[in-house]
Amino acid sequence: MLELRDKEALELITAHRRWLYNDRRGKRADLSLRTLRGLDLRGVDLTRAKLTGAQFINCNLDGAILVEADLFGVNLTGTSLRKANCHSADFRGAILAATDFTEATLKACDFRDGTLLVSVAGTVAPPVMEKGAETSSKMARADLAGAKLHHAVIKRTDMSAAVLRKADLSGANLAGSSLKDADLRGANLTGCDLSRTLMNRALVDGANLSGAVLRDANVFNVDFSNAAYLDILDLKDTISVDDSAEAAAAIADQIKAHEDWVESSGVKGTRADFFGRDLSAVDFSGRTLTGAVFTECRLRAARFDQCRMSLAILSRADATGASFADADLKGADLTAAILRRVDFRDADLRVQIVTLPDGTTREWPVRAGDAKFNDADFTGAQTAGMLAAGAELTGAKGDKAILAKLKG
Repeated sequence: MLELRDKEALELITAHRRWLYNDRRGKRADLSLRTLRGLDLRGVDLTRAKLTGAQFINCNLDGAILVEADLFGVNLTGTSLRKANCHSADFRGAILAATDFTEATLKACDFRDGTLLVSVAGTVAPPVMEKGAETSSKMARADLAGAKLHHAVIKRTDMSAAVLRKADLSGANLAGSSLKDADLRGANLTGCDLSRTLMNRALVDGANLSGAVLRDANVFNVDFSNAAYLDILDLKDTISVDDSAEAAAAIADQIKAHEDWVESSGVKGTRADFFGRDLSAVDFSGRTLTGAVFTECRLRAARFDQCRMSLAILSRADATGASFADADLKGADLTAAILRRVDFRDADLRVQIVTLPDGTTREWPVRAGDAKFNDADFTGAQTAGMLAAGAELTGAKGDKAILAKLKG
Protein backbone atom coordinates (compact mmCIF):
# COMPACT_ATOMS: atom_id res chain seq x y z
CA MET A 1 0.00 0.00 0.00
CA LEU A 2 1.28 3.48 -0.91
CA GLU A 3 2.28 5.53 2.16
CA LEU A 4 0.88 9.03 2.35
CA ARG A 5 3.17 11.84 3.53
CA ASP A 6 2.20 14.91 5.58
CA LYS A 7 2.07 17.37 2.66
CA GLU A 8 0.00 15.11 0.41
CA ALA A 9 -2.38 14.28 3.27
CA LEU A 10 -2.88 17.98 3.98
CA GLU A 11 -3.66 18.68 0.31
CA LEU A 12 -6.27 15.89 0.20
CA ILE A 13 -7.89 17.07 3.45
CA THR A 14 -7.98 20.69 2.25
CA ALA A 15 -9.61 19.62 -1.04
CA HIS A 16 -12.12 17.54 0.92
CA ARG A 17 -13.07 20.48 3.12
CA ARG A 18 -13.77 22.51 0.00
CA TRP A 19 -15.86 19.64 -1.39
CA LEU A 20 -17.95 19.64 1.78
CA TYR A 21 -18.70 23.34 1.21
CA ASN A 22 -19.59 22.75 -2.46
CA ASP A 23 -16.51 24.61 -3.63
CA ARG A 24 -15.78 23.68 -7.26
CA ARG A 25 -12.07 23.45 -6.42
CA GLY A 26 -12.82 20.72 -3.93
CA LYS A 27 -12.71 16.97 -4.23
CA ARG A 28 -14.00 14.21 -1.98
CA ALA A 29 -11.10 12.62 -0.07
CA ASP A 30 -10.34 9.06 -1.14
CA LEU A 31 -7.67 7.48 1.05
CA SER A 32 -8.69 3.92 0.24
CA LEU A 33 -5.81 1.46 0.76
CA ARG A 34 -3.40 4.30 1.58
CA THR A 35 -1.09 4.19 4.62
CA LEU A 36 -0.83 7.12 7.04
CA ARG A 37 1.73 6.62 9.77
CA GLY A 38 2.28 8.78 12.85
CA LEU A 39 0.47 11.81 11.40
CA ASP A 40 -1.06 14.57 13.55
CA LEU A 41 -4.61 14.90 12.16
CA ARG A 42 -6.30 16.42 15.18
CA GLY A 43 -9.64 18.06 14.41
CA VAL A 44 -9.68 17.25 10.68
CA ASP A 45 -13.06 17.07 8.98
CA LEU A 46 -13.36 13.88 6.94
CA THR A 47 -17.14 13.73 6.87
CA ARG A 48 -18.29 11.15 4.28
CA ALA A 49 -14.68 10.53 3.20
CA LYS A 50 -13.73 7.27 1.49
CA LEU A 51 -11.26 5.52 3.79
CA THR A 52 -11.85 1.90 2.80
CA GLY A 53 -8.93 -0.26 3.88
CA ALA A 54 -6.81 2.74 4.86
CA GLN A 55 -3.98 2.18 7.34
CA PHE A 56 -3.96 4.83 10.08
CA ILE A 57 -0.98 3.60 12.14
CA ASN A 58 -0.26 5.47 15.40
CA CYS A 59 -1.99 8.61 14.12
CA ASN A 60 -3.67 11.33 16.18
CA LEU A 61 -7.29 11.89 15.13
CA ASP A 62 -8.45 13.43 18.41
CA GLY A 63 -11.51 15.60 17.86
CA ALA A 64 -11.70 14.60 14.19
CA ILE A 65 -15.04 14.56 12.37
CA LEU A 66 -15.69 11.26 10.59
CA VAL A 67 -19.47 11.46 10.31
CA GLU A 68 -20.79 8.87 7.80
CA ALA A 69 -17.23 8.10 6.71
CA ASP A 70 -16.54 4.84 4.89
CA LEU A 71 -14.02 3.09 7.17
CA PHE A 72 -14.73 -0.43 5.97
CA GLY A 73 -11.71 -2.63 6.73
CA VAL A 74 -9.70 0.29 8.10
CA ASN A 75 -6.65 -0.40 10.29
CA LEU A 76 -6.54 2.01 13.25
CA THR A 77 -3.77 0.29 15.20
CA GLY A 78 -2.47 2.58 17.94
CA THR A 79 -4.49 5.55 16.69
CA SER A 80 -6.19 8.00 19.04
CA LEU A 81 -9.72 9.21 18.29
CA ARG A 82 -10.49 10.79 21.66
CA LYS A 83 -13.65 12.92 21.46
CA ALA A 84 -13.90 12.27 17.71
CA ASN A 85 -17.34 12.46 16.09
CA CYS A 86 -17.86 9.25 14.12
CA HIS A 87 -21.67 9.31 13.99
CA SER A 88 -23.00 6.67 11.55
CA ALA A 89 -19.52 5.73 10.30
CA ASP A 90 -18.97 2.30 8.75
CA PHE A 91 -16.35 0.41 10.79
CA ARG A 92 -17.20 -3.06 9.49
CA GLY A 93 -14.16 -5.33 9.57
CA ALA A 94 -11.99 -2.61 11.13
CA ILE A 95 -8.81 -3.44 13.07
CA LEU A 96 -9.06 -1.52 16.34
CA ALA A 97 -5.99 -2.79 18.21
CA ALA A 98 -4.95 -0.23 20.88
CA THR A 99 -7.31 2.33 19.37
CA ASP A 100 -8.47 5.02 21.81
CA PHE A 101 -12.13 6.05 21.38
CA THR A 102 -12.40 7.68 24.82
CA GLU A 103 -15.42 10.03 24.88
CA ALA A 104 -15.89 9.60 21.12
CA THR A 105 -19.33 9.83 19.51
CA LEU A 106 -20.00 6.44 17.92
CA LYS A 107 -23.78 6.62 17.64
CA ALA A 108 -25.30 4.36 14.97
CA CYS A 109 -21.84 3.16 13.88
CA ASP A 110 -21.54 -0.25 12.26
CA PHE A 111 -18.88 -2.45 13.89
CA ARG A 112 -20.06 -5.77 12.48
CA ASP A 113 -17.83 -8.29 10.78
CA GLY A 114 -16.57 -7.55 7.33
CA THR A 115 -13.73 -8.83 5.16
CA LEU A 116 -11.85 -6.54 2.82
CA LEU A 117 -9.80 -8.31 0.18
CA VAL A 118 -6.87 -6.32 -1.16
CA SER A 119 -4.31 -7.24 -3.78
CA VAL A 120 -0.68 -6.96 -2.74
CA ALA A 121 1.97 -8.23 -5.17
CA GLY A 122 -0.65 -10.37 -6.85
CA THR A 123 -1.89 -11.94 -3.61
CA VAL A 124 -5.48 -11.28 -2.54
CA ALA A 125 -5.95 -11.29 1.25
CA PRO A 126 -7.35 -9.20 4.12
CA PRO A 127 -5.18 -6.38 5.47
CA VAL A 128 -3.04 -7.59 8.37
CA MET A 129 -2.43 -6.00 11.78
CA GLU A 130 1.18 -5.11 12.43
CA LYS A 131 3.17 -7.60 14.50
CA GLY A 132 3.81 -6.76 18.13
CA ALA A 133 0.92 -4.30 18.35
CA GLU A 134 -1.10 -3.97 21.52
CA THR A 135 -4.56 -5.44 21.20
CA SER A 136 -6.76 -3.75 23.80
CA SER A 137 -8.73 -0.67 22.76
CA LYS A 138 -10.43 2.05 24.79
CA MET A 139 -14.02 3.19 24.56
CA ALA A 140 -14.49 4.71 28.01
CA ARG A 141 -17.40 7.19 28.10
CA ALA A 142 -17.92 6.72 24.35
CA ASP A 143 -21.42 7.22 22.96
CA LEU A 144 -22.37 4.00 21.14
CA ALA A 145 -26.13 4.44 21.31
CA GLY A 146 -27.77 2.39 18.56
CA ALA A 147 -24.42 1.07 17.32
CA LYS A 148 -24.39 -2.17 15.31
CA LEU A 149 -22.04 -4.56 17.11
CA HIS A 150 -23.62 -7.86 16.09
CA HIS A 151 -20.96 -10.59 16.44
CA ALA A 152 -18.26 -7.95 17.04
CA VAL A 153 -15.15 -9.00 18.97
CA ILE A 154 -14.32 -6.35 21.58
CA LYS A 155 -12.47 -8.39 24.19
CA ARG A 156 -10.60 -6.75 27.09
CA THR A 157 -11.74 -3.27 26.10
CA ASP A 158 -12.33 -0.40 28.51
CA MET A 159 -15.98 0.55 27.90
CA SER A 160 -16.57 1.96 31.37
CA ALA A 161 -19.35 4.56 31.49
CA ALA A 162 -19.98 4.05 27.75
CA VAL A 163 -23.48 4.70 26.41
CA LEU A 164 -24.72 1.56 24.64
CA ARG A 165 -28.43 2.32 24.79
CA LYS A 166 -30.34 0.22 22.25
CA ALA A 167 -27.07 -0.99 20.71
CA ASP A 168 -27.10 -4.36 18.95
CA LEU A 169 -24.55 -6.53 20.78
CA SER A 170 -26.18 -9.83 19.89
CA GLY A 171 -23.59 -12.58 19.60
CA ALA A 172 -20.76 -10.14 20.38
CA ASN A 173 -17.69 -11.17 22.37
CA LEU A 174 -16.93 -8.69 25.16
CA ALA A 175 -15.08 -11.19 27.36
CA GLY A 176 -12.85 -9.53 29.94
CA SER A 177 -13.98 -6.00 29.07
CA SER A 178 -14.94 -3.29 31.55
CA LEU A 179 -18.57 -2.18 31.40
CA LYS A 180 -18.50 -0.43 34.76
CA ASP A 181 -21.23 2.23 34.97
CA ALA A 182 -22.15 1.55 31.30
CA ASP A 183 -25.65 2.40 30.04
CA LEU A 184 -27.00 -0.80 28.43
CA ARG A 185 -30.69 0.10 28.67
CA GLY A 186 -32.68 -1.43 25.85
CA ALA A 187 -29.56 -3.03 24.32
CA ASN A 188 -29.77 -6.36 22.50
CA LEU A 189 -27.34 -8.66 24.35
CA THR A 190 -28.79 -11.92 23.05
CA GLY A 191 -26.07 -14.57 23.15
CA CYS A 192 -23.43 -11.97 24.05
CA ASP A 193 -20.30 -13.28 25.77
CA LEU A 194 -19.94 -11.16 28.91
CA SER A 195 -17.73 -13.62 30.76
CA ARG A 196 -15.18 -12.04 33.10
CA THR A 197 -16.56 -8.57 32.38
CA LEU A 198 -16.67 -5.87 35.05
CA MET A 199 -20.30 -4.75 34.99
CA ASN A 200 -20.37 -2.94 38.32
CA ARG A 201 -23.37 -0.56 38.50
CA ALA A 202 -24.21 -1.00 34.79
CA LEU A 203 -27.79 -0.08 33.82
CA VAL A 204 -29.60 -2.96 32.12
CA ASP A 205 -33.28 -1.94 32.25
CA GLY A 206 -35.05 -3.32 29.19
CA ALA A 207 -31.90 -5.03 27.92
CA ASN A 208 -32.40 -8.40 26.22
CA LEU A 209 -30.00 -10.76 28.01
CA SER A 210 -31.42 -13.99 26.60
CA GLY A 211 -28.58 -16.50 26.27
CA ALA A 212 -25.97 -14.01 27.47
CA VAL A 213 -22.93 -15.61 29.12
CA LEU A 214 -22.19 -13.94 32.46
CA ARG A 215 -19.78 -16.50 33.85
CA ASP A 216 -17.30 -14.90 36.29
CA ALA A 217 -18.67 -11.41 35.55
CA ASN A 218 -18.64 -8.90 38.41
CA VAL A 219 -22.22 -7.67 38.73
CA PHE A 220 -21.79 -5.61 41.92
CA ASN A 221 -24.78 -3.25 42.31
CA VAL A 222 -26.36 -4.26 38.97
CA ASP A 223 -30.17 -4.31 39.14
CA PHE A 224 -31.42 -7.04 36.79
CA SER A 225 -35.06 -6.81 37.92
CA ASN A 226 -36.19 -4.86 34.84
CA ALA A 227 -34.08 -6.74 32.26
CA ALA A 228 -35.89 -8.74 29.58
CA TYR A 229 -36.06 -12.55 29.91
CA LEU A 230 -34.99 -12.32 33.56
CA ASP A 231 -36.61 -15.71 34.21
CA ILE A 232 -33.97 -17.51 32.08
CA LEU A 233 -30.97 -15.36 33.04
CA ASP A 234 -28.20 -17.51 34.53
CA LEU A 235 -26.42 -15.60 37.30
CA LYS A 236 -25.14 -18.53 39.34
CA ASP A 237 -21.50 -18.14 38.22
CA THR A 238 -21.35 -14.35 38.59
CA ILE A 239 -19.50 -12.54 41.36
CA SER A 240 -20.36 -9.37 43.28
CA VAL A 241 -17.33 -7.57 44.69
CA ASP A 242 -17.03 -3.98 45.89
CA ASP A 243 -14.73 -1.93 43.65
CA SER A 244 -14.95 1.31 45.61
CA ALA A 245 -12.00 3.70 45.61
CA GLU A 246 -11.41 2.96 49.28
CA ALA A 247 -11.22 -0.81 48.73
CA ALA A 248 -8.94 -0.40 45.71
CA ALA A 249 -6.65 2.02 47.57
CA ALA A 250 -6.20 -0.41 50.47
CA ILE A 251 -5.18 -3.22 48.10
CA ALA A 252 -2.88 -0.88 46.13
CA ASP A 253 -1.10 0.16 49.34
CA GLN A 254 -0.57 -3.46 50.30
CA ILE A 255 0.86 -4.32 46.86
CA LYS A 256 3.20 -1.30 46.94
CA ALA A 257 4.49 -2.34 50.39
CA HIS A 258 5.07 -5.85 49.04
CA GLU A 259 6.96 -4.58 46.00
CA ASP A 260 9.20 -2.54 48.32
CA TRP A 261 9.74 -5.71 50.37
CA VAL A 262 10.77 -7.66 47.27
CA GLU A 263 12.98 -4.89 45.89
CA SER A 264 14.83 -4.44 49.19
CA SER A 265 15.07 -8.17 49.95
CA GLY A 266 12.94 -7.70 53.05
CA VAL A 267 14.66 -4.60 54.45
CA LYS A 268 11.77 -2.27 53.60
CA GLY A 269 8.04 -2.73 53.14
CA THR A 270 5.95 -5.72 54.20
CA ARG A 271 5.28 -9.07 52.58
CA ALA A 272 1.71 -9.23 51.25
CA ASP A 273 -0.44 -11.76 53.11
CA PHE A 274 -4.00 -11.84 51.76
CA PHE A 275 -4.95 -15.04 53.62
CA GLY A 276 -8.65 -15.83 53.20
CA ARG A 277 -9.53 -12.52 51.51
CA ASP A 278 -12.10 -12.13 48.73
CA LEU A 279 -10.13 -10.50 45.91
CA SER A 280 -12.36 -11.64 43.06
CA ALA A 281 -12.15 -9.51 39.90
CA VAL A 282 -9.20 -7.50 41.24
CA ASP A 283 -6.71 -6.56 38.51
CA PHE A 284 -3.12 -7.29 39.61
CA SER A 285 -1.77 -7.28 36.05
CA GLY A 286 1.89 -6.40 35.66
CA ARG A 287 2.62 -6.15 39.40
CA THR A 288 5.39 -7.83 41.37
CA LEU A 289 3.88 -10.43 43.71
CA THR A 290 6.93 -12.64 44.25
CA GLY A 291 6.33 -14.72 47.37
CA ALA A 292 2.92 -13.15 48.10
CA VAL A 293 0.46 -15.20 50.15
CA PHE A 294 -2.99 -15.90 48.68
CA THR A 295 -3.78 -19.01 50.75
CA GLU A 296 -7.52 -19.82 50.78
CA CYS A 297 -8.29 -16.57 48.94
CA ARG A 298 -11.28 -16.12 46.67
CA LEU A 299 -9.74 -14.96 43.40
CA ARG A 300 -12.55 -15.63 40.93
CA ALA A 301 -12.00 -13.74 37.65
CA ALA A 302 -8.98 -11.92 39.10
CA ARG A 303 -6.30 -10.81 36.62
CA PHE A 304 -2.64 -11.62 37.10
CA ASP A 305 -1.51 -11.15 33.50
CA GLN A 306 2.27 -10.59 33.18
CA CYS A 307 2.67 -10.66 36.96
CA ARG A 308 5.93 -11.71 38.63
CA MET A 309 4.62 -14.38 41.01
CA SER A 310 7.50 -16.77 41.55
CA LEU A 311 7.18 -18.63 44.87
CA ALA A 312 3.71 -17.14 45.46
CA ILE A 313 1.41 -19.24 47.64
CA LEU A 314 -2.08 -19.91 46.26
CA SER A 315 -2.80 -23.15 48.08
CA ARG A 316 -6.53 -23.89 48.47
CA ALA A 317 -7.42 -20.62 46.71
CA ASP A 318 -10.48 -20.42 44.45
CA ALA A 319 -9.22 -18.73 41.29
CA THR A 320 -12.00 -19.93 38.98
CA GLY A 321 -11.96 -17.96 35.73
CA ALA A 322 -8.83 -16.00 36.67
CA SER A 323 -6.15 -15.05 34.17
CA PHE A 324 -2.41 -15.70 34.60
CA ALA A 325 -1.50 -15.13 30.95
CA ASP A 326 2.24 -14.58 30.48
CA ALA A 327 2.75 -14.58 34.27
CA ASP A 328 5.91 -15.80 36.01
CA LEU A 329 4.69 -18.53 38.38
CA LYS A 330 7.96 -20.40 38.82
CA GLY A 331 8.00 -22.33 42.08
CA ALA A 332 4.46 -21.26 43.05
CA ASP A 333 2.38 -23.33 45.46
CA LEU A 334 -0.94 -24.23 43.81
CA THR A 335 -1.71 -27.18 46.09
CA ALA A 336 -5.44 -28.04 46.12
CA ALA A 337 -6.29 -24.74 44.41
CA ILE A 338 -9.44 -24.43 42.31
CA LEU A 339 -8.20 -23.25 38.92
CA ARG A 340 -11.12 -24.08 36.64
CA ARG A 341 -11.28 -22.12 33.39
CA VAL A 342 -8.03 -20.33 34.27
CA ASP A 343 -5.99 -18.73 31.49
CA PHE A 344 -2.38 -19.93 31.78
CA ARG A 345 -1.44 -19.07 28.21
CA ASP A 346 2.32 -18.43 27.89
CA ALA A 347 2.71 -18.62 31.68
CA ASP A 348 5.99 -19.84 33.19
CA LEU A 349 5.32 -22.74 35.60
CA ARG A 350 8.82 -24.16 35.67
CA VAL A 351 11.15 -24.81 38.59
CA GLN A 352 12.43 -21.76 40.48
CA ILE A 353 16.16 -21.91 41.24
CA VAL A 354 17.18 -19.78 44.23
CA THR A 355 20.72 -18.93 45.32
CA LEU A 356 20.99 -19.05 49.11
CA PRO A 357 23.22 -16.71 51.22
CA ASP A 358 25.90 -19.39 51.52
CA GLY A 359 26.19 -19.57 47.73
CA THR A 360 24.39 -22.89 47.34
CA THR A 361 21.29 -23.23 45.20
CA ARG A 362 17.89 -24.74 45.88
CA GLU A 363 15.13 -25.73 43.49
CA TRP A 364 11.44 -25.07 44.09
CA PRO A 365 9.11 -26.79 41.59
CA VAL A 366 5.54 -25.64 41.11
CA ARG A 367 3.42 -27.74 43.47
CA ALA A 368 -0.07 -28.36 42.13
CA GLY A 369 -1.08 -31.60 43.80
CA ASP A 370 -4.86 -32.12 43.91
CA ALA A 371 -5.44 -28.83 42.09
CA LYS A 372 -8.48 -28.55 39.81
CA PHE A 373 -7.44 -27.40 36.34
CA ASN A 374 -10.71 -28.34 34.59
CA ASP A 375 -11.07 -26.42 31.29
CA ALA A 376 -7.90 -24.40 31.99
CA ASP A 377 -5.88 -23.14 29.00
CA PHE A 378 -2.17 -24.07 29.04
CA THR A 379 -1.47 -23.01 25.46
CA GLY A 380 2.16 -21.93 25.22
CA ALA A 381 2.75 -22.48 28.95
CA GLN A 382 6.05 -23.88 30.24
CA THR A 383 5.51 -26.59 32.85
CA ALA A 384 8.82 -28.51 33.07
CA GLY A 385 9.24 -29.93 36.56
CA MET A 386 5.73 -29.10 37.68
CA LEU A 387 4.36 -31.51 40.31
CA ALA A 388 0.66 -32.19 39.72
CA ALA A 389 -0.12 -35.54 41.37
CA GLY A 390 -3.87 -35.98 41.79
CA ALA A 391 -4.69 -32.86 39.79
CA GLU A 392 -7.86 -32.73 37.68
CA LEU A 393 -7.27 -31.73 34.06
CA THR A 394 -10.55 -32.64 32.39
CA GLY A 395 -11.19 -30.30 29.47
CA ALA A 396 -7.81 -28.57 29.82
CA LYS A 397 -6.35 -27.12 26.61
CA GLY A 398 -2.75 -26.94 25.43
CA ASP A 399 0.09 -29.07 24.11
CA LYS A 400 -1.02 -32.71 24.33
CA ALA A 401 2.43 -33.90 25.46
CA ILE A 402 2.51 -31.36 28.29
CA LEU A 403 -1.00 -32.24 29.46
CA ALA A 404 -0.22 -35.93 29.30
CA LYS A 405 2.87 -35.40 31.46
CA LEU A 406 0.87 -33.44 34.04
CA LYS A 407 -1.75 -36.17 34.16
CA GLY A 408 0.94 -38.83 34.30
